[in-house]
Amino acid sequence: MHKHGVVLIDKHQGISSRQVVDAVMKALKVKKAGHFGALDPFATGLVCVGIGQGTKLLPYLKDRPKEYYAVIGFEMKTDTDDITGVPIEQYPGVEVDVSRIEQWLKDHKRWFIQVPPQYCAQKQKGVPMYKLKRADKDVTPRPKQVSIFEGEILFSGSDWVKIRIVCSRGTYVRAIARDIGSYLGCGGYLKELRRTQSEGFSVEQAVKLDSLAQKVAQDESLVIPMLDVLRMPTIRVIPEGVRGIRDGRAIQISWLMDDCEVEEGERVAVVDEEMRLLCIAHVKRYEGIFGYIERGFNV
Repeated sequence: MHKHGVVLIDKHQGISSRQVVDAVMKALKVKKAGHFGALDPFATGLVCVGIGQGTKLLPYLKDRPKEYYAVIGFEMKTDTDDITGVPIEQYPGVEVDVSRIEQWLKDHKRWFIQVPPQYCAQKQKGVPMYKLKRADKDVTPRPKQVSIFEGEILFSGSDWVKIRIVCSRGTYVRAIARDIGSYLGCGGYLKELRRTQSEGFSVEQAVKLDSLAQKVAQDESLVIPMLDVLRMPTIRVIPEGVRGIRDGRAIQISWLMDDCEVEEGERVAVVDEEMRLLCIAHVKRYEGIFGYIERGFNV
């Protein structure tokens, strides 16, 4: 079984993303792992866990959107903008206008500025804001640019809707619930959340934690190799090139085993003759140079 790459986990309710990482490390007996985007404990769905050198891949996956299915309630506001928080305002008997929610989603199918929830992982003076809030400290989340690529209402009731959202990395669905409620003039909080796509993968490809150990024991292939995760042009180099790359040198055209039609300025995965990933290179041809190492790997 590969020890470098990405493992896909379908997280259940009640555990943190950190606990998912710990379980993967224990089952696969690896010393290095990290998730590519946290899910709150009350949420379910896809958590992508990088293991070994696979932990270095996240910067190359940021442009891949995430998909969520969310149930939003409008009868109250909570301090966390989700069902786990303390109610701070109540709106009994509220009946929402679904057409106005559709309008909000339509208006936000673009890049826009979102203010994260106060209980978030952003740091203030080096401390995560959710820890400061739990200590009853004032926090000021920094606005960030996010995008909704797709948004549709699937089901609705008088004071709730279920929506499907496809959005950019870093988008807080809790903040979407809060902001739709504010737009309607009532409450807005997440009652349920499930992530179904992330980093180019689907939850249908994932394994549940309670079956992880069994699948490892059966030697089932759970780790997606790094090249399959990257999905970028690949080029092989000769042994001299392998040594040069490990020494951190610029990649020479004379090292290449394959014709490469990659455009100037693009990225390419550089591998040895056995297709082991050596580095990601930034193509910049100049006087016999093919490009420069952007991220090295030691597999």
